[in-house]
Amino acid sequence: QQQQQQQLQGKDVVMAFYEAYNKRDIAVIDQLIADDVSYHDLVYEEPHEGREGVLAWLRKVNKYAPDDLKFVIDDITDGDPQKVGVMWHVECGDGIEFPFSRGCSFITLNEDGKILTVRDVVEGAVKPGDSTLQLLGSLTPLIRALGPRGADPVRIKTLPIASAAVWALYVGYLSIVMFSSAVPGLPAWQTPPEVFTEILQESINIWWINDALTALHLSFIPNIPSPPVSEAVFNFVLGWCAMFLPVILTDGPSQKVEKKAYWFTAIMFITNVFFIPFMALRAAPEPLEPAAPSRSISAPKLKPRKVTAPGTQGLPGWSKALGVFGGLVGVFSIYWALAGRPEFGDFAARTEYLQTTFNSNRVFWAFWLDMVLFYIFQVTFLQAAPAQYRFTPYFGLAGWLIAGGTKQQ
Repeated sequence: QQQQQQQLQGKDVVMAFYEAYNKRDIAVIDQLIADDVSYHDLVYEEPHEGREGVLAWLRKVNKYAPDDLKFVIDDITDGDPQKVGVMWHVECGDGIEFPFSRGCSFITLNEDGKILTVRDVVEGAVKPGDSTLQLLGSLTPLIRALGPRGADPVRIKTLPIASAAVWALYVGYLSIVMFSSAVPGLPAWQTPPEVFTEILQESINIWWINDALTALHLSFIPNIPSPPVSEAVFNFVLGWCAMFLPVILTDGPSQKVEKKAYWFTAIMFITNVFFIPFMALRAAPEPLEPAAPSRSISAPKLKPRKVTAPGTQGLPGWSKALGVFGGLVGVFSIYWALAGRPEFGDFAARTEYLQTTFNSNRVFWAFWLDMVLFYIFQVTFLQAAPAQYRFTPYFGLAGWLIAGGTKQQ
């Protein structure tokens, strides 16, 4: 009789698990799983490991999945106390079968009757049919040639595809800015001396510091006014650039890039001539490391080093002050472009200057290209941050710094 109870235990525990899941009863599920449980839903690359990891994932599911979305058991194995197979589908509303929701699960239990491993396989929304057989026939010789190490999905993920794409962007950037005649202005290598002089004056007066020192009679450097629209664009770009400092220092994928302080100094001087290579190094695959011991039936022997998701890290305390400063620089830059140095004309004159200079000055044009790339970098660095920070150009980054980052929940 005791042996018969053990044989029924596996099915009973699994049925109780699905019943608790349908009721969103995390407390009951907590009693049914082992401390070292491994749950691998194959829509994810890696399994959810450990009691806390699995429960945190189920809480996230409960947060986003509608309350009436439920698993319906179609068939379940019986007679084995520690191994259970399940066929299921998902329904919502009043018994409405959810499209492409059929699936299977294989569950193992430990000697105490606690769920130890789960693997979920769900029906694919795309039905390629016989084409999968053709693909199988085409890929098998390649996989055979690669061997067990070369064909390891974990190693395939370490191919530097993303990094190569960023390096290709860098080649395109340099080709366009430095040498191309297809965009406004002379190529950068032919920059006229007067443009270099203007950039030097704007650098001396970065963020209007020399203006302020001159007004206080504290400057020993001659203060030569530059066109306010040009000054505004220059300072706006460098304000945006400066706000990336705490992000670069704390960003997870950036940790593999050495000497970040040197990189940032170079970025502040020549913007994307160094920022794009930094992003290419950042995009390189994380180095492989031995996988933690796991009971998962699908856990790889090696896995890429796990880093903090971009946009979820905390930031240094001084980041808030930098965010405030950057925000003020942004606001003042807009004001300066519209009304700074009244001797340079009214709004119409400034608009004409903007159009003329954009179409004739490669360096000025390149600053606008820098802003486009900075926006892409902001979206990349704040990947998991709230949308209002991630997608609002410039001021979203300032707000994120003021908020102290987004600590992962």
